[in-house]
Formats: sequence, structure tokens, C-alpha cells
Amino acid sequence: MTKQNFFKHSKIGLAISLALGSSVALAQQAADQQVAADEVIEEVVTTATRLQGSAAAVVEERKAQAFVADILGAEQISRTGDSDAAAALRRVTGLTLVDGKFIYVRGLGERYSSTQLNGASVPSPDPTRNVIPLDMFPASIIESMSVQKSYSPDMPANFGGGNVDIRTVSIPSEQVFDISIGTGWDSNFSDDGLTYTGGGDDWLGTDDGTRSLPNAMRAALARYQESINVADIANFDGVDVATAAATNRELAAALNTQNQVYSTGLEPDLKGSVAYGDSYDLSDDWTFGFLTAIDYDKSWSNHQETDVVLGIANGAATVIQSGESRVTAQQVELSGLLNFGLQYGDYHRIETSTIFLLNTQDRVEQGVVETPNTIADENLSYFDTDIRYESRELLTKQVRGSHFFPEYWNIAVDWQYAESRANRDAPGEVFYRQNNDRDLGEGIGNLAFQQTRTATTLQFQELQDDAQDWRMDVELPVYLSDMEILVKGGGQVSKKARSSYSRRFAISAESVDNAELANVGYNELFSDANILDEDFGLQLFGAPTAQDPNYLAAQQVEAGYGLVDITLNQDWRLSGGLRWEQYTQVAAQLDLRSMNVIGDVTEAGRKEDDIYGSLALTYQLNDEMQLRFGYGSTVVRPDLRELTEVIFVGPLTNFKVRGNSALAVTEMDNFDARWEWYLPAGENYSVGLFYKDLTNPIEAVEAKGTDSDRVITFLNGQSGSLYGVEFEFLKDLTSVRDGLFFSGNLTLSDSEISIANTGNVELTNNTRRMTGHSQYVANLQLGYDSLDGEHSASLIYNVAGEHIAFAGVKQGEIGIGDAFEQPFHSLDFVYTWYPDFNSKLKFKVQNVLGDDVDIEQNGQLIQTRTVGTGLSLEYSYSF
Repeated sequence: MTKQNFFKHSKIGLAISLALGSSVALAQQAADQQVAADEVIEEVVTTATRLQGSAAAVVEERKAQAFVADILGAEQISRTGDSDAAAALRRVTGLTLVDGKFIYVRGLGERYSSTQLNGASVPSPDPTRNVIPLDMFPASIIESMSVQKSYSPDMPANFGGGNVDIRTVSIPSEQVFDISIGTGWDSNFSDDGLTYTGGGDDWLGTDDGTRSLPNAMRAALARYQESINVADIANFDGVDVATAAATNRELAAALNTQNQVYSTGLEPDLKGSVAYGDSYDLSDDWTFGFLTAIDYDKSWSNHQETDVVLGIANGAATVIQSGESRVTAQQVELSGLLNFGLQYGDYHRIETSTIFLLNTQDRVEQGVVETPNTIADENLSYFDTDIRYESRELLTKQVRGSHFFPEYWNIAVDWQYAESRANRDAPGEVFYRQNNDRDLGEGIGNLAFQQTRTATTLQFQELQDDAQDWRMDVELPVYLSDMEILVKGGGQVSKKARSSYSRRFAISAESVDNAELANVGYNELFSDANILDEDFGLQLFGAPTAQDPNYLAAQQVEAGYGLVDITLNQDWRLSGGLRWEQYTQVAAQLDLRSMNVIGDVTEAGRKEDDIYGSLALTYQLNDEMQLRFGYGSTVVRPDLRELTEVIFVGPLTNFKVRGNSALAVTEMDNFDARWEWYLPAGENYSVGLFYKDLTNPIEAVEAKGTDSDRVITFLNGQSGSLYGVEFEFLKDLTSVRDGLFFSGNLTLSDSEISIANTGNVELTNNTRRMTGHSQYVANLQLGYDSLDGEHSASLIYNVAGEHIAFAGVKQGEIGIGDAFEQPFHSLDFVYTWYPDFNSKLKFKVQNVLGDDVDIEQNGQLIQTRTVGTGLSLEYSYSF
């Protein structure tokens, strides 16, 4: 009895209990194999439906949690057909998906949600965010995901809306060999896409070296202290201008300037995966296992965008820029996983995980734009071309152990060490603007490159994040007559370091004759022959500026905690404790010419420590129903790059993003209450309330720019609050039809934030909802599982209410309203056929309603993006 009670409340004990239960199940399975195949099928059908089987383990873990949490299992992810962690998490109560990559928990921005991988922190390859893009984790490597919404001291105190822990697949208990292959098509593929000379069309999408900075240019930058302008070359080498200009032209010719864009037909998407693993008994006590898996996905996106920028002119809000463009992107995702495990008896286990994620994207955007320079002119607009290639990589290695010592007072020990490296390589980003002798909406006429210093620009960016994480947790159960006490404590050390470098060059056509710039292709104008011709007039410019995204940053968190979990008479459960954290962070801009820190190095760092607490109370009304109450004090800290004044172009929004060295941390008080009802047939219902009080909340706001130049920066508000209610249900509808069920969740909430104006930021609304907060989020699923086990189907609906994309600004008394992203009504259909025990065929239709992404400001549409309806088909087989 004592051991069973320990298993109920201990994560380690629960895992051991499940492992022992699995052994019994495997033994039963071995016995069942002696039965005729048709009898086996009959037994599976009468035991449980797919719904009950997939939900049971998830429900049990959720019930056993001391703190409010939601669990998403692999089977749930599979039946909705979601391809990655980000898409799957939008099905969880109160979670919204933004930009297809980032999760907002209860309406709070991605900065207020933290991500862990098997309980360890991981670095981010995104230059504008410290949070890792969750679309990098394919569904095939995920065993389950836990979203903890109330704070517990065994988690990092950098906790806002919640923490997402992605748990990857583990060592199998028997041989597994799975393969799958699939394809997909989108309705937007019916239109031609865009690509360019040298575009990455190989199966990995990796750069073949043509985009990267040439060795000759790297050597020249080192020699000339990062500036290759003619005047600087002449001064450094002590030569005349003509000689320096010849050197400059040779360096320009070394760059890849063959970037002509052209239309192309789009191929169907292609994906496939393979996984193999096994377990071996080395002796009566020792068991060794391994699992390896590879997942590949090559896909296209092709959509149209319209953009409008509002500004203040003649004492009123008016359109100062508008454009229409087509965007085509080829994306390749490759993931690999290699796990090894060694188990001694039932109580000791060591496991290693190596996970590699590669995500490449080759993106081309072309379109007509009207700016303040062309709006008033007849038959004049600009035709812009923007080429962006990026490669994101994440490599993480983890070693973890779980140990249970029944001979030493039932002490349990968990430990883990993880090291990770994230890289982002964006070589050869290309932009060029041409004059178009037609107005916006009238198509493309005669094009001419501009006789400016920036006839074309080329940018090269590199970012590297390194992280290390050490952790140990110890649990000691104590049993009294009518009371069970679990004492838990541990420590954690997390380190993170980032380096970011960027170089930007422009080829000037100021001295080129206008006749040479008209009706000419990019490859022809910027050919080596023209560049090397001293009489043609092209010249290369490139020197670092103080606002280039060149910086070093580091962060270290040292923590220790203690937690007590008390169960009284099996009815009351009280959990609470304290966590001490010491937080050290430094972020410093670099001058590439000298590699010295820009500004006062003593002001580049900050150090603080504090104690954070939590308390959770659970009352068991009966065997099926319980009440939860929780409180936690937490903090949300600025990202690594947000404390520098460097400027990035957001890869998702195309907005310029600038840091703020004066940012302070956000302090939060979090309150939760939830009623839960779990029925034997797998049905469950819950109602939750939450309230969050924020001091110094960090918000993304629009700063003062120049004309059509939109710049986003970060600012602390004085105060903020968030409150709401969550409903969740799973209802069996066998009374209507056998195998039918209905599940879903609804979140209703509101928020308020107060932000004062500064010299650089003047907001139209100083009191408003928080950026990114939706007042409602709904997820509904109508599912069917046939009684013969051969068919399952789901109709899945998801919508989030409008939320502020960015806050409006004002000049004097004239203000522009906040910009609201409109609700996106997502309706998906998934059908799966199981022809036998070994194979399945899955068909999915995404965005059945054909909805688009829209942003409105001042009552007019300022941004829209077509999404299209997607079809996919996937076949998988288990040997």
C-alpha cells in the first residue's frame, strides 16, 4: 500500500509504476498471440475505443499533477494531423498560435511562455526572440507535451502564462520499425510561384556556398577593418583612388550577384520518416535499448499579401504606403533523434538523447509598392524584390537518470545534463527596387533600376546560441497514520551565450547612365563584366554602423528549491515551496572594426537574486471530481538582445525591431482555480478561473520612424492584469452513434495594461488590452472511431478572437488606432484508415473554409495574407 501511494504522487514512482504496468501488458500480449488473429481483433475492439485508449494515460497524468497543467499525448496529436509542436499546441485550452511558430498562453505574448525539451532549457535560433520557434519540432519525435499553467518551485521562475515541456519519444520496450511517406498540395499552388537563379532546390535546401560571404571578401574586411569603401581602401593601402576603385570592383565581383527572379511551377509537398528501435536483456537485471528516427519534410508556400502603412499627414491619419506582392517560400525540415537507454532492475535507468533539427527556408517576395515619393505621381510606383534565405539548426545532447532506492526510505533521484547549440545562417539576403511606370493595381510596366547608392543591397547574418543545463531533483516520501508527505528539493544551473554578426553591402548605380538601368535584368546589370568595367560606373559600399545587429550576450541562472507535497486522508492535498534564483545577464553591442564594446561596458550587465514561492491546494470531492487552487510569484525577464540598441528586421513581420537597454523585469502574481470531473468512460469536464497581476509588463510598441519606416521597440508599462475563465470537455456520443465523441475547450478572458509615453514613443491608447491578447479562444473537435477499429475521423475547428498586432501611435493630438489581427477560422478534416494492425492511411484537409489572415487598423484593412486550402495524404507501416 505504501509503495502504491508513493507511485501516485511521485513523477519517478509514477514512471516506474507505468513501466511495471507495461510489463504486465506485454506479458498479456505475448499470451494473446497464441489466440487466433480474429479473436485478437475482437478482444481489442471490446476492450476500449481509440478515444479511451489514447486519453487514459494523459488523463491519469493530468489528475496526478499537483499544479494546474494540460497534457497532450502523441495519439491526440496524430488524430488531429498536426505536423509540429506549434500546430498541435493550439488545441490546448487557452493557447493561441501566432505566425505558425509561437504559442501565446492565455493571451500573453510568446515572451510570457517558456519552453523546455525533456525538462531542460534550449536556445533559440531566432534573431528577434529568446523563445525557440516551436515549429522546429516535428510531431513524429514527440511522445507528449505538458503545458503547466500554474507555477511550481521545481520550474524556472521565468514563468508567465505557462511552461511548455516537449517530451520526445523514449526507448521502446520491444522492437519497433516504422516508416511513413506522404505528399501534400495547396490550392495556392495553382498559381505560379517565384524562384531565382541559384535558389536552393536541392533536397536539403542547404546553401551550396554561392550565397555565403566569399573568402576574398572576408580577407578584405579583416584587412580594411570592416570597411571596403573606396576611400577607406585608398587610405589604408596608401594608394590613389583609381587603384582603390579597382580593388573595390574586384571585391564586388567576388559577391554572388546572379539573383534574377522568375516564375516557376510548384511541386507537391513531400515528407517521409523512419524509426527503428529495440530493447535487449543483457542479464536478469540489465536491459539495454535504443531508438533512432529520421523525419524529412519538403514543402512550398505560395500566397499573396497586401500591406498598408498609416501615418499622420495634414492633421489626419492617412495612407502613406501601400503595396501588393506575391511571396513564395520553399521550406525543408530534417530532424534526427538517437536515444540510448540502460536500465538496472525496475528502479534505475540512464538515458541519453541526441536531437538534431534543421530548418531551411528560401523565400522570394516581389510586388508593387506606393510610398510617399510616388503616391502623388501619375504612372509611377516601385517594384520591389526581396530574397531571403535562412538556415536554422538545433543540436541538443541530453543525459538523464532516474533512481529509486526503496532500501533507503524510498528516496528517488532524478538528474540531467544537457548542452545545446542553435545556429541561424542567413547569407546573401538580397533587396532591390525598380521604378515602375504604372500605378499600384495596374500591373507591371517598364522597369528601371534606380540611380542610387543602394541599387541593390546584400546582407549576411550569423547567429549562434549555446546553452548548458544542469539539474538534480531528490524526493523523499514520509508516511504517517493518515497523512502522506513528499519532500522534494533540488538545484539547477542554466547558462546561455549568444553571438550575432551582420554585414551589409550595397552596390551603387549613382554613376551609371540611366539608359543602362532601364528594361534590364538583375543578372545582366550586375554581371561581372559590368562590375569590373571602370567606365560602367558600379561601385561597392559597405561599412558597419552603430545599429547593426552585432553583439555578444550571455545569461546565467543559478537556482535551488524546496517543495512539500502533503496528502491528508486521500481527500486534501497541499503542495507548496520556495525557489531561490540568482540571475546574471550581459548584452553588449560590438564595433566590428575594433571588436570593442560600444558604450560603457560596466552598464552592459545586470545581476539580481530573489525568492519565488507557490502554493497549490487540491480537494478530492470523490473518486471522479476534484477542486484545485493555486498561487505563484514569478518573473519575466528581457530577452538577450532586447537590452541592446541594435536593429533587426523581423523575419516574420518585416518590421524593424530595436532593443531598449533600460528594460526592467516583469514581476507577476498568478492565481488559479479549477474544478475537474473525470468519468470512467473517458469523459471529462473542467472549469478554471485565472488572474494575473503584472508589474512593469514588457510590451512591443511602435516607435517614431521616418515616413513609411515602421520601427518596433520594447517598453515597460506601469501595470497590467489578465483574468479569465476556461472550459474544457470530452463527451461520449454513443447515444447518437457508436464511436462518436465531441471534445473541445473555450477560454474567455480580458486584460488591461497601462503604458506612459516617452520621448521616443507616443501611444494613442495608454490604457488598453495587452498586445497579442485574444478575448476568446475556442477549440472544437467532432470525432469518430469505428467499432471495428478500421476507421477514425475528426472535424477540428479552432479560432482566436482579434488581438492587438501592434499599438497605434500619435503625433500631437492626432492618433492612429491600435492594429488588430482578425480572427482566423481554422476548420480541418482528418480521416484515418487502418487496413490492418501494421498500416494506416491518413488524409487531411486544412483550412476548409479558405480563411485568410487579416489585420485592421482605423477601420480599414492594412495587411492581408492568403492562406489557401491544403490537402495531404500519408501512409505509414509498422513492421
